[in-house]
Amino acid sequence: MTFCLKGVFMEYIMIGLFIVGVFEVLAFNSKKSKEEYDERQLAVRGRGYAYAYFTVMILSPLHIFTKDTLSLPVSNDLISVIILFISGIVLNTYIVFNDAYGSYKRNNYKKHFITYIIIFLLNAYYLIRSVSDHTLFKDGVLQFRAGINLIVAVAFIILTLNLVIKLIIDRCKKDEE
Repeated sequence: MTFCLKGVFMEYIMIGLFIVGVFEVLAFNSKKSKEEYDERQLAVRGRGYAYAYFTVMILSPLHIFTKDTLSLPVSNDLISVIILFISGIVLNTYIVFNDAYGSYKRNNYKKHFITYIIIFLLNAYYLIRSVSDHTLFKDGVLQFRAGINLIVAVAFIILTLNLVIKLIIDRCKKDEE
């Protein structure tokens, strides 16, 4: 297969995974499969959402006020997306390490871990493709279309590491008891 056909094939895989994801959300969005959180978990999740919100509210004006004075090798659109991903990472890190990521009945990190790895691998493929096509940078500036794959890949590796570190911490605590 030529490189162009591989790209088209990967795009069909991405579309298929998106459709499967939509069906999964629709199928599992019933009353039976709702996550049940206790009061402590709801409070932790609320505090995590507040931290994520304040992250955006601090970084966005900081970017707006400094974008004309600082010359960064990243497009302004991509910086806005980076701010949103940082906010999501703050939320994820806070709720994972405070045991509010999953419900108290079902705390299955395996499904999330596999999903994060798949998303990372797909974005890493497109990142490698944009590096080989020399479309990652244009005039020394990281472009939005190619740079988004880099940002998503890095973010999902961080999310995966959060889960792995939390599982290691929980296993060590269980061994101490």
